[in-house]
Amino acid sequence: MAVYRRGKIWWYRFEFSGRRIQESSHCSNKHKAEQMEAKRKTDLAEGCAGLRRKAAPLGFDQAIQRFLEWSKYNHRPKTHEGYKMHCDTLKRFFGGKWLDQITPETVEQFRLARLHEERKNASDGSTVAPATVNRALETLRLIFNYLELKSPTRKEMFFDEEGQTRVVSVQEEWVYFRETSQPLRDIATVILQTGMRPDEVFRMEVRNLDFGRRVIFNPSGKTKAAKRTIPMTREVCEILQRRSKEACGRWVFSSPAGPGRSAQPDRPIRGVRKAHNGAIRRAAIQEHFRLYDLRHTYATRAAQAGIDVLTLAALLGHTTVQMTSRYVHPTDQHKQEAVQKLEAYNADVVFKYAESVSGSLQKPLQ
Repeated sequence: MAVYRRGKIWWYRFEFSGRRIQESSHCSNKHKAEQMEAKRKTDLAEGCAGLRRKAAPLGFDQAIQRFLEWSKYNHRPKTHEGYKMHCDTLKRFFGGKWLDQITPETVEQFRLARLHEERKNASDGSTVAPATVNRALETLRLIFNYLELKSPTRKEMFFDEEGQTRVVSVQEEWVYFRETSQPLRDIATVILQTGMRPDEVFRMEVRNLDFGRRVIFNPSGKTKAAKRTIPMTREVCEILQRRSKEACGRWVFSSPAGPGRSAQPDRPIRGVRKAHNGAIRRAAIQEHFRLYDLRHTYATRAAQAGIDVLTLAALLGHTTVQMTSRYVHPTDQHKQEAVQKLEAYNADVVFKYAESVSGSLQKPLQ
């Protein structure tokens, strides 16, 4: 028997089929711990211990490799890249483990530890968003589902993502745009005034702009509904007309020339993160602010302006109105105005009813 004590609790450790089994007996009695170790060995030998014996020889690193090979041919490139990124994160926590060693308890430890990690390249000390943790948990579940194994993730492990999006205030918008440089200023303006996803703006082609009708055609995207026609505001129309005249190739926002790029000069811009972070720093905006938040701001302001949710869903390229509702964030002022409208409506209804009752009482009998 290979039992040993940690504090007041006895643990057991032994080898089984080339694997090291090291677990707590959860009891303070040595004799009981030895009995539990013997039972554990018997259960393993009989295959009824809850370990997935088919997956026993498969380590988590190997499982990730198989999953990504499958994902490469079954998902869109951007989706595959997302899974690859989350697999790298999962590997930091579960690398070197066997699949059956990843339990709900270890997943719970992962999600809490991940939530308190600092965001990559964050200059404001902000931590990883709950939505990011959820995407990693979804990836872990997909890995187990692909291997036809019971996933250790549970529904209650996922964080509530409500309220995680943010609306940019008018004051923040003003100081932000004051500090932006090109092409960030034009890109941010297009996102704020059309609600397009940043990636859709980066991939915008000159041939898909119709200045006669003042619309942008987006041919593809995250969902089927992403293929849509988007109206331009006057300012966006002026920006895109100027950009189209200056464009040397097919892209409205071309990638800037630089070392090693001469072989492929005509390609879309890939991002403006450095310029965006620099503008935030110069504008002294304290709260975490992503470029994508300009899309949320567009949705909220559109709803406040009275655009119905079905039209807004079509403008944003959402498949369902439920998704659109997550992007709409009424401000305190908007809520107050809504209550005032309801109060005035209720008063008007009561007044009309009182007037009708008073009229019927005063009406002479026939």
